[in-house]
Amino acid sequence: MKVKIMAVSAAVVFALILSGCVQDEGEAAVDTSLATIQVTDKVTEDFRHVNVTFSEIKLFYQDENDSSVIISSEPKTVDLVSLNLSHLNETLGVAEIQVGNYSKLWIHVINATGVLNDTGESVTIDVPSGWLKIQQLHLFNIEKGNTTITIDIDLEASLHSYAHGTKYKFVPVISSLEHYHENQLQFREHERHRVKNLTENREPEIDVIVNGSVLPTSRNVYVTENETIEFDASATFDPDGDNLTFTWDFDDGSTATGFTVNHSFVFAHPPYNVVLTVSDGNEEVTETIKVHVNEA
Repeated sequence: MKVKIMAVSAAVVFALILSGCVQDEGEAAVDTSLATIQVTDKVTEDFRHVNVTFSEIKLFYQDENDSSVIISSEPKTVDLVSLNLSHLNETLGVAEIQVGNYSKLWIHVINATGVLNDTGESVTIDVPSGWLKIQQLHLFNIEKGNTTITIDIDLEASLHSYAHGTKYKFVPVISSLEHYHENQLQFREHERHRVKNLTENREPEIDVIVNGSVLPTSRNVYVTENETIEFDASATFDPDGDNLTFTWDFDDGSTATGFTVNHSFVFAHPPYNVVLTVSDGNEEVTETIKVHVNEA
């Protein structure tokens, strides 16, 4: 899938008296900024439309309580491809916030749909891990004046086809991060191994094919004694690009490793609970397949 880059930019613009309110005499002045979250994207080859619904957006203060300020909590759907074609940015939310040091920026993606470029078919894109949790190596220092935080999301790495290419998943993956204040670059991070450290670790997304067929939602598979079964988890991916390990427990005393394995059951059993465990070195996730073995 040759889908290149989606850009999400958080522009934090200073506005001390944006609302026109006059401060009461004797009140202590509090410096504030107007936080504006914007989004844009580039054209994709596989999709003519990609509609993504963004929900809650918040910045976390650098404090002991890990408290946060909400920039937006209203869902907003944006056609990322159309934005690029029109050379536009889309504002997702605006909030006046206090200046200071912020250590995290979280953006929630709750829904995604697309229209395939070749066929014009509308497809639902699953969003299994919608929170993009940016935990900055350098602080987001929000000062007086204009501050812009730009997040580039690698859409090619974020969109995944599975189930023999009949379904899609969207898990946002950062490719670079830039922070400007008054048009002066504060920092830029685009090295792959460092960018990966900007986000909280996310667990792997398992995809299993059994004997060439998509695993049904019931997770029930029916075979006969001594039939060779191919378990294929090669479409499993990790949102953070971590190396994965695959361990299979066949519930008959035998195990195996690797993303694709073959196994047969000697005795009929209703059913064997075949458990696949996938680890990225930090998180483990499992998938249980109920294999019903009938007599030959």
